[in-house]
Order: sequence, then C-alpha cells, then structure tokens
Amino acid sequence: MKGYLKFIAIAVAIFAASIEASAQFGVNISYMNSNGRPVQWSDAKNQTNGFTVGIDNELKLIGNFLSIQPGLYYQHLLASEDIVDLGSQMNARNTYSDYFIAVPIHFKLGFNIIPERMLRIYVFGGPTFEIGLKSADKLSIAGIGEISYNYYTGKLSSSSVEINDIVASSGLFPDQKVYGRFDVMVGGGVGIQVIRFLDIKVGYDYGLVNRYRKEVDKTVNRGQFYVGVGVRI
Repeated sequence: MKGYLKFIAIAVAIFAASIEASAQFGVNISYMNSNGRPVQWSDAKNQTNGFTVGIDNELKLIGNFLSIQPGLYYQHLLASEDIVDLGSQMNARNTYSDYFIAVPIHFKLGFNIIPERMLRIYVFGGPTFEIGLKSADKLSIAGIGEISYNYYTGKLSSSSVEINDIVASSGLFPDQKVYGRFDVMVGGGVGIQVIRFLDIKVGYDYGLVNRYRKEVDKTVNRGQFYVGVGVRI
C-alpha cells in the first residue's frame, strides 16, 4: 500500500510543481467507455461505462501554439448484468467495478479561429500513467447473499458462509491475484475551447501493459474512449 500512496504523492507533486502564473488551470469531467473487463459469464461483455473527473494545468512552451498539460484524475467504471441459472438453478446479478488514479501528460497543439481564445481548436496526445485502486466483481445471489472478489488482491469477501461455499465450489473466481495495478496508456484526441474558458474534448487511450499478471496465461490491454467538458481559469 505504501507504494501506491507514494505514486499518488509523486503525481500530486508533479502537478503542484507545474503551477505558475502563466499557466491555465482546468477542472474537467468526462463520460468514459472502457474495455478490458474480465469475462466470467458466457453472455457477459467486456465493456464498462463511467466517468473521470480531475484537474490539469496548461503550461505554454511556444506562445499560444504549443503547450504541455499535466493532470491528475480519478476514474470510476461500472458494468452489471443478470445471470440466469447459476449452476444450481439460482438467479444472480453481477456488478463489476474499476477505480483508477490517472496522471496524463499531454502535449497540446492549438489554433485560434477567433482571436483571444474566443474560439480555438486543438489536438493533444501523450502518455497517461495509471494505478488501479480496486477492480472487483460483486455477485448477488437471490435469497442467499452477496460475495465480492478483488482482482488485485485475489481475496473473496462474503455475507455468509453458505454463499462462500457455493462460490468456492463452483470455481467462478480464481484463488490468486489476477490483475496488476499499473498501466501506461498512450493516446490523444481533439478539442475546442469557446469564449476562453469552456473546454470540450474527445479522446482515446490504449494501455501498453497487459492487465493480467505474468503467472496468468491471458492477455488484456485496456482501451478507453472519453468525451469531456471542462472550464479553464
């Protein structure tokens, strides 16, 4: 846990060090669609939906033309589906959740359509460093209880001994850590800035790191699409 806190502390320090008088501070929120979810059920999809919210700071490199934009974001992704006939004629509902801290460092190339940033278009791209906080399946079995499995720790937590025995005997979840927490994503997108402060952007990132750990013989690289709106001060 100390390693994860150290990562977050370094991310905050990088962002704080980037603040200067000529920079433009921004607050952003985006809708996000991501893949890379583990598929435990035959009819399940690997898509999750959610949001990302955070702050960034735009530092000028070459006038108003080229800048660098470090940021600090929180990402929250969810997916759920009903599961019919779970082994012993039981009905259940599965909810999957993913939580991340993301540190994008994007280069940004902008052009004023109307002077003084009254209407400006831009393209951006670069790496995003991510740390997973939690990746978990929660299985709710009707009339029996709930059980949750964390893909980062490999631990099961249940509401009763009965449901723990049912899930353990079914082999639904592996008895080991499945996912690694760190990822490096690369991507970019396009955006528009209106009346100086309103910022709208669309982007896509692709993860370079296989989410599965070395001892798990599978490969999953997460991709994410987002559409966001923000304000710049």
